Amino acid sequence: MIRLNNAWAIPLVAATISATACGIRTHSTQVSPVTRAPTCDEAIDVYTSRAAVPHDYYELAWITGEGNSIYTSENKIVDKIRKEAAEKGANAIIVNDFATSGATTKVIGAALGGNTADAKTSALAIYMPDEASRVTLKCGK
Repeated sequence: MIRLNNAWAIPLVAATISATACGIRTHSTQVSPVTRAPTCDEAIDVYTSRAAVPHDYYELAWITGEGNSIYTSENKIVDKIRKEAAEKGANAIIVNDFATSGATTKVIGAALGGNTADAKTSALAIYMPDEASRVTLKCGK
């Protein structure tokens, strides 16, 4: 039988809970039958509405992102969505507003080591043909 010394057990449990709670999860659904070559996440522009997009565009994929807002920020979730959009060949995303649960729920979830996502958003990965040269310069592709 292996016995853990309390001095090691508490940090080990805390590290395990932190590692599982801080992950950002994304999921994408292809909305176009056309596949594009991947770009790079540095070239993904972020817009907050369809009206803000300066050019005509093709819709490529619908991407959702979520994470525990105690351990991650909205910017980190958007960065993860940008990375996934780049894998789909996008050069921009249109991000919806974030939905978060209340402060009490966050504190209780964190105290119990919950892995519930309490910061969620979705984005539409798009490709703007007029931005192709900018993406080539940014990504070197």
